[in-house]
Amino acid sequence: MIQASAKPALSVLFFEWNEAEKHFLEAFVAEGKLPNFQRMIEGGALMRTRIPGWDAAEDKAWRTISPWIVWPSIYTGLTPAQHGIVGFGQDTSAIQGKCVWDVLDAHGISTGVLGSLMSYPPRTNGAGAYYVPESLANTPDCFPEEARALQEFCVFSARNYSESFSMKAATAVKLLLRTRRSGVRTKTVLKTLGQVPSEVMRGPSAVPERAMLHSYLTRDAFFALYDRFRPSYASVHMNHTAYMQHRYWRAAEPQRFEAVLSATDKRFFKTVPEREAYEKRFSKWIEKSFIYSDQFLGEVLDRVDDKTVVLVGTGLGLRPFDPASEIHNPVVRLVNEGELFAAIGLPPHEVLHQMNPDVTVNLADEAAAIDAERKLSGLYVHDTEPFFTVQRRGAQVFCELNMPKRARTDETFTLRHRDLPQFSADMARHIHEHPTNDQSTAHHKDSGWLLSYCKGARVRANDHVIRVTDIAPTILSLFGLPPEKWMAPDSRVAFAVGP
Repeated sequence: MIQASAKPALSVLFFEWNEAEKHFLEAFVAEGKLPNFQRMIEGGALMRTRIPGWDAAEDKAWRTISPWIVWPSIYTGLTPAQHGIVGFGQDTSAIQGKCVWDVLDAHGISTGVLGSLMSYPPRTNGAGAYYVPESLANTPDCFPEEARALQEFCVFSARNYSESFSMKAATAVKLLLRTRRSGVRTKTVLKTLGQVPSEVMRGPSAVPERAMLHSYLTRDAFFALYDRFRPSYASVHMNHTAYMQHRYWRAAEPQRFEAVLSATDKRFFKTVPEREAYEKRFSKWIEKSFIYSDQFLGEVLDRVDDKTVVLVGTGLGLRPFDPASEIHNPVVRLVNEGELFAAIGLPPHEVLHQMNPDVTVNLADEAAAIDAERKLSGLYVHDTEPFFTVQRRGAQVFCELNMPKRARTDETFTLRHRDLPQFSADMARHIHEHPTNDQSTAHHKDSGWLLSYCKGARVRANDHVIRVTDIAPTILSLFGLPPEKWMAPDSRVAFAVGP
């Protein structure tokens, strides 16, 4: 086993703040609401990031730069086309290259990973101080042992998040109470326990807080681990702002959207003013998510020394998509999928609800997966589009739902199959639509940002715009290591740290 070497001249703490949009960062900094980000921007380097090979002109191009595709590019220095990851739940042993923390670990540089996407399974060559994979990991395996209580709760919650979750509430509460072993504060446990009663008392306006709870738990566990081990490289991933922007951009900036009702709006409202009055109660949730991240960053800056480079990266960005004309993506859930898949003759399989209604289907071998891919691709509601966009890698099949759009609010849908003329099923049997006006009002774009800051040194950007694939070689350079052989020959160091 390789043991951690002497502490390097510089350390790195990477706050992976998924999809936080620069538009809001700049607006809230200008309003004085993000003092810690303002401090970092004024004393550090803020760079735009781009995703190599992405074509915005492709149909539904935003699907090809999902976070679970882009973050592996950041970790490895490989483009999405090169690293081979296409879906949550994918066997990451297939990834090309290695993640930056694996490289550092192999050089005896201490590392700590918490929540980084597609980081399962936990691993080390001896220099890993702690390793807690993403919440959608296949198992709650992690180290050290005291972190397992948090991961058990997070994996259980992610895998069982559904409309029937209340049936498993007793198990969830038991696991939540145990997270105190992982450093989760009692007040965070109580806040999490109080979420459902809060929703009952306050109504829909309290529901967005659900998206914050995982970050509250992550914050506590991260500081417990970081304060104990102080690894030379530490990463922590949070997703709360991405959720808020996807759901509530129209509520935050209604002037950027058409004053008409979308197909989903029409299920709940008769007029635009009625819809706007309802959405006004959600207008501050994006701002609240940014302020929470600023507070977290303040705690980070209080902890780090003068030789720690603090990175904040978003992976990618978002732009507003109008649900009235640009995107139809209401919140729905895939249910009774076993019954559906049996009806179309799927071979023996395991279904993982990754980002429900999108699922991963694990098959016994590649031949069975090829058969499953063909059968799943045959499902449709409208002739012009399959029910699922299907991709296969090895013995795994990844299904992304294409929710059909109603011509009228009372329209019902029937599922059919191109190769099985006798098959038909009521779509409502397998798709449950959210009982409130919850839908996407934003989606992915390839422009994100990277912010670098060091208390004890000047940070200078080498370019105003960098590729996400330049981030891994830049991190290696901070530890005096060259780019790895699988990285692009023209890899560039994004910024320099000097006196």
